[in-house]
Amino acid sequence: MALRLFEEVYNSIRRDMMRGKLKPGDKLPSERDLAEQLGVGRPVVREALRALENSGVLEFRKGASGGAFIRRGDGRAVSRTVNDLVFLGTLSLDQLAETRSCLLDQAVRLASKRGTNADFEALEANIERMRVAIKAEDVETSIFEIMDFYSLLGTAAKNDVLTVMIGSLSEIIAQILLALRPEHLTDLVTMRLEVLDEIKSGDADAASAAMAAHMEVLHNYVVEKSDNLHALNLQPFETKA
Repeated sequence: MALRLFEEVYNSIRRDMMRGKLKPGDKLPSERDLAEQLGVGRPVVREALRALENSGVLEFRKGASGGAFIRRGDGRAVSRTVNDLVFLGTLSLDQLAETRSCLLDQAVRLASKRGTNADFEALEANIERMRVAIKAEDVETSIFEIMDFYSLLGTAAKNDVLTVMIGSLSEIIAQILLALRPEHLTDLVTMRLEVLDEIKSGDADAASAAMAAHMEVLHNYVVEKSDNLHALNLQPFETKA
């Protein structure tokens, strides 16, 4: 089957990235210049750029120095793909929860071996912020801190791939929690302190067991309350700067 024109433009830009002609942070030529270079109309270029933005490759900036830029990788494209597949029913929430638990198990095991005092202090500060937010009944901040805990675990594990994958799978959980706005989150503070204590002790098996218990409680709640994802009217979970 012949490729549509916009797909040819899309693939041309992707090839330039793979060959190193375009790098993260580079600005693309204007729509008009790209159309002239590639011998197509501006609507074709516009459609290709939109597809690249949707796939997480490009970002558009406004202003005099704005335009289309090659995005620096941050895992958001993976998050969007996973979220779409779960929401459309291609992947089940049970499968996502199971995979996420496996990744977090590896994260706590590696953190038990590789984590530094600075990592542990960052995790302790995160748990304290979460405790304060929960006490203040600030649901949105509570959920942000809940999700940030997993990113900090990836940092402590010294594995960027784990960090990206855990974050990608966690975003749908964050969206569900935001929609449900659970009232009882206090137990998470105690559970996370237990996980952190085991990580700090260097006992990977004990840290794994504590994380498994924590994940079982959270995932059972999320799965039980999310029989109908469409009815939840999920909104994108935006990480804070």
